[in-house]
Amino acid sequence: MLSSKSSLAVALILVVTLTDVLPLVSSSRGLVGVPTDGALEDSLLMMERFHGWMAKHGKSYAGVEEKLRRFDIFRRNVEFIEAANRDGRLSYTLGVNQFADLTHEEFLATHTSRRVVPSEEMVITTRAGVVVEGANCKPAPNVVPGSINWVNQSKVTPVKNQGKVCGACWAFSAVATIESAYAIAKRGEPPVLSEQELIDCDTFDRGCTSGEMSNAYFWVLRNGGIANSSTYPYKETDGKCERGKLQERAATIRDYKFVKHNCEEQLMAAVAVRPVAVGFDSNDECFKFYQAGLYDGMCVKHGEYFGPCSSNDRIHSLAIVGYVGKGGDRVKYWIAKNSWGEKWGKKGYVWLKKDVDEPEGLCGLAIQPVYPIV
Repeated sequence: MLSSKSSLAVALILVVTLTDVLPLVSSSRGLVGVPTDGALEDSLLMMERFHGWMAKHGKSYAGVEEKLRRFDIFRRNVEFIEAANRDGRLSYTLGVNQFADLTHEEFLATHTSRRVVPSEEMVITTRAGVVVEGANCKPAPNVVPGSINWVNQSKVTPVKNQGKVCGACWAFSAVATIESAYAIAKRGEPPVLSEQELIDCDTFDRGCTSGEMSNAYFWVLRNGGIANSSTYPYKETDGKCERGKLQERAATIRDYKFVKHNCEEQLMAAVAVRPVAVGFDSNDECFKFYQAGLYDGMCVKHGEYFGPCSSNDRIHSLAIVGYVGKGGDRVKYWIAKNSWGEKWGKKGYVWLKKDVDEPEGLCGLAIQPVYPIV
């Protein structure tokens, strides 16, 4: 009769044979990659969990070796997530989402974007010029509400997904704010506009590689508008500009404006009128696994509690679509719409700590906010 350890070994071999998770490589020490003792049962459970996760997120891999590599990354990410949640010092929780089979370096390379400096031409030729609100960080007017949520007012389109290989978060943030601004100004439903048109045709930015929301607004101004996504659908890659569609404009803007930099008070005043696009430092390894709660830029890894995130490398773009809290309110946060799909965060949204000690805001979100004027 087989011992419990032998039974587990047989079970593992069957799992390997049927699923190709681990390679069947013999050596003088037995099966390479097969754990022993108590780790054996843990590996079986983790493999079962991995396959459930693959089914949930529609994942598949080219071969056994690649699947083994992704399983190992998945296992390490799950251990990181669960250890951080057990630690108890975070103000938010992490979840095993669609990014669990990516290394942090892979994730940053495929889901973030580098900033592009606005050109002199843009500064000179916009109708009102690139206007910055205020000379100092002045308090928001008393009439600014204590909270607002443009999602609840049906002025925000459903969360979109920039996909696995295109770092065009700048286009998604710009489009999200144009959609909302147009709906608010026209007192109607927001149009679902085309990020792909910006990726392909906006010559001031670099498509899936990098971009800036103000550049995108400038391009929309120059073109006289932007098409619906149904007219110019998203392809998750750089493409050749379909110039025949440039005249099919579903929404237009009159101008765009920068909020006073390093001033959350003025950002609040701007968001009270319409959603605002912001740059954000998403280098934090915890951020990609954010699931719920108030994100404050702190993280836990190998038992070390560190942060908050820096403001020096704003590699991601978000749309601030609301906020909660003003003045002396105890809990204050920004409501940000992301472009990583509804399986990330709070159905695609994140609560970001508001009114932090640093003037540039959490992770640099107050450094250069910008919004379109419809």
